[in-house]
Amino acid sequence: MERHERPSERALILVVEDDPGTRDSLVELLAARFDVLGASDGQSGLVLARERHPDLVLLDRFLDQEDGLAVLESLQHDKATESVPVIFLTGDSDEATLEKCLEMGAVDFVHKPASARELMARIDRALRQSEQQHRLQVLAQTDALTGLANFRALSLRLEEEFKRANRYQYPMSVVVIDLDHLKAINDGMGHDVGNRAILALASHLRTNLREVDFAARFGGDEFVALLPHQTAAEAAVFAERIRAGLRTVKVTRSDGRPAPFGLSVSVGIADHSTAQPKESTEALLRAADAALYEAKREGRDRVVVYGATEMPPPKVQRH
Repeated sequence: MERHERPSERALILVVEDDPGTRDSLVELLAARFDVLGASDGQSGLVLARERHPDLVLLDRFLDQEDGLAVLESLQHDKATESVPVIFLTGDSDEATLEKCLEMGAVDFVHKPASARELMARIDRALRQSEQQHRLQVLAQTDALTGLANFRALSLRLEEEFKRANRYQYPMSVVVIDLDHLKAINDGMGHDVGNRAILALASHLRTNLREVDFAARFGGDEFVALLPHQTAAEAAVFAERIRAGLRTVKVTRSDGRPAPFGLSVSVGIADHSTAQPKESTEALLRAADAALYEAKREGRDRVVVYGATEMPPPKVQRH
């Protein structure tokens, strides 16, 4: 589940309980430490979960209109709520039932009526575990040097954006950005200065992204930006802003002195649109690679859009 910033720093708990008295008591109890939402049935709970992105759901095992396990399954099959932890509230002490709850993916269960101390302890534990898993997931998909997404995260996001563009029939562009002459910088001034050059490009790229855009470090000197709702021509405006603006970005050495070189990038762009449809994400990346190859062949420090000119087949191999 994607985590969204909320005005309050307190965790948001969604209570799905069909008994009004029990629901009101739980909301009142939890409100002392958490932000709390209440839902009287599974369907309204699912709507609230999708809209408000709770940090945890307390779910009645046996609702009047539906089985709590069915609600859990619906949460797990929705991209917006698939990773939200669920604690079942149940009056059933049958071990087979409780085992089924855990097998289905619930993180815990609490017998009703539960003491306030037990309930709070189980919620705290579930929230800690969820936060740890979230941090590990972020680390697994983050480039250690720049803090941008890594290849794994890019691959997942690209597939999602490609499917979304197909479903809603809007264009999307891939922008491949290569930092020129990084090897010469590393050989001449050391990898520390080379890393500072990479960081400078990453920071410059980040400040030029829209909220809906996505950027990743693809390799040592290569970055990729995904621009939903942008044709290749529109993405070229973005790319030119990156290329031209980088000229004003300075790199310093470890002793604070300015490095005796400027930064430049070569950029290749391709889009998936009604005018230039691509059959897959691999084809889209290959097209952007071909444009990048052409930018390098023409002398670097330039932006090339795939298909704008005759180009040789791509020779860059993805890693």
